[in-house]
Amino acid sequence: MAKSTILIRKSLFPSTTRRHISSSSRRSSTSPQRYKPAAAPAVAQYLKPFSDIPGPIALPMLRHSAHVLPRIGNFHHTVGLGLLEGLRDKYGNLVRLAKASRTRPVLFVFDPEMMREVYESNVTEPPRWKRSPLSEHRIAASSCPITGDETKAIWIAIQTLLQDGALLECYDKVFDEISAEATRRLGALRHAENSLNDELETEIYRWALETIGMMMFGMRLGCLDGETHVPTTENRSSDKISMDDDSPSVCSLSKRSLQELTPAERLVRTSREIADNSYLVRSEKTLKTDSETFNNALKAFDRQISLTEHFLTQALKNLNSGVLKPEQVLLNKLRPLDMRILPIASDMLLAGIGPLVHTAISMFYQLSLHAAQQQRAHDEVAWSAASKDAGAGSPELPYVAACTREALRLHPATGGVVRRSSDSLSVAGYEIPAGVDIVLAHGVTSKSDKQWGRAKAFIPERWCSEGWEPLRASKAHPLASFPFGEACPATGVVGKMLGSLATRVLDKYRLEWHGPAPNMATTGVNRLQPPFYFVLQNAA
Repeated sequence: MAKSTILIRKSLFPSTTRRHISSSSRRSSTSPQRYKPAAAPAVAQYLKPFSDIPGPIALPMLRHSAHVLPRIGNFHHTVGLGLLEGLRDKYGNLVRLAKASRTRPVLFVFDPEMMREVYESNVTEPPRWKRSPLSEHRIAASSCPITGDETKAIWIAIQTLLQDGALLECYDKVFDEISAEATRRLGALRHAENSLNDELETEIYRWALETIGMMMFGMRLGCLDGETHVPTTENRSSDKISMDDDSPSVCSLSKRSLQELTPAERLVRTSREIADNSYLVRSEKTLKTDSETFNNALKAFDRQISLTEHFLTQALKNLNSGVLKPEQVLLNKLRPLDMRILPIASDMLLAGIGPLVHTAISMFYQLSLHAAQQQRAHDEVAWSAASKDAGAGSPELPYVAACTREALRLHPATGGVVRRSSDSLSVAGYEIPAGVDIVLAHGVTSKSDKQWGRAKAFIPERWCSEGWEPLRASKAHPLASFPFGEACPATGVVGKMLGSLATRVLDKYRLEWHGPAPNMATTGVNRLQPPFYFVLQNAA
């Protein structure tokens, strides 16, 4: 390991050592059961060949794409997680796709214990898309170079820091203030019969960027400043009517020139552009370097990193010129790197915004469908506020936290984790060669009846200490649910972010859903598709 990498680890987190996923590493999982040490696996005397793993047949010419074609395909009616569930139901816990239009085979893993074998093999790594727009942009804009080993050391340190409960308490007050402002803006957004729709997603983007920006930079970005765009008959965007409607979701910020917007508003607009156009997702369209899509992606990434640099410069100036504030604790840990953390800050905003936004919308959706659970959460919030007013401190809100965890389980931000084998390994008695993309489908296991009682139902009580024993979350495998993937550094803090927003919204309003069930789309992250039929009623 390079000497610079060792120095970075020591400066950021003196005792940091890399944690491999095992039975004991359950902090990034939503399955909190006790760990029972397992015996070391016996070395297999004979491994079955990779070609024996079942999977759909690759037909001539059409290859695997024939299976999702209308009328003739077995899975033509499914998309996203539904397609993965269909593969599991038809072929089992291991499903192989031979080389089709891809350059390498794919292995889908639907059993948590098999996932453990992959994680503990230590011969897999995240795939790198060398010709993607983001990769090309980073090569061209390498003004703050950090090597791969240094980046890993920094991310491991950040992940460990954000699992420290004492450190996370430093953000309680500012997260609550941000959520209070976001709730006020949602209230102002209401139009006919208190309904929300047009600008809801943009407002959640504003909240998410302000929250993550506060965590990263230790200061307010200004995403929640300015007047709320109230929809009217004249300025309201047309709603999408089906999943086949390719019309872009245009927010009010996109209707104004960049020169009219503040830096924070430009960051919101750019983040939505990157997410809505799936610029972070590797596809045939985005890999053609001469295409308009590719070049638009480069321009968007350029704006995003320039705006990130603007806020990082301001944050470091604030850090070096005043008394250390509680919310500056993370940036202070990263202070030795100075401007070299720019790519890390940019990645945190790029990768963290979409999952946080759509998890928050999914949480609102589940609460709007379950009045009893929403009422219990509201009562807990009201009791906490009364206790605070009486001088008894601010009690914890375990049921609100349970609601956020259950929403994360039912609507995980990612369908799973992709790992690429760098050497051969063994999974369930099969030999997996090097160069295979292994999809660990946590999004499927998080709704598996084998792991969770009444898996498709929204039951926050399963996360409570007084929950009904047969449905207790502790009965699930520790790897059954990874809403943001196994290496996401913000896993430890995202529950606090969502909890603060839910607390403020439930304190003032009641969420209702007046319309048909939304479609789920997978474009980098799993997201509920608009139109949204939320109604925000005043609390009694």
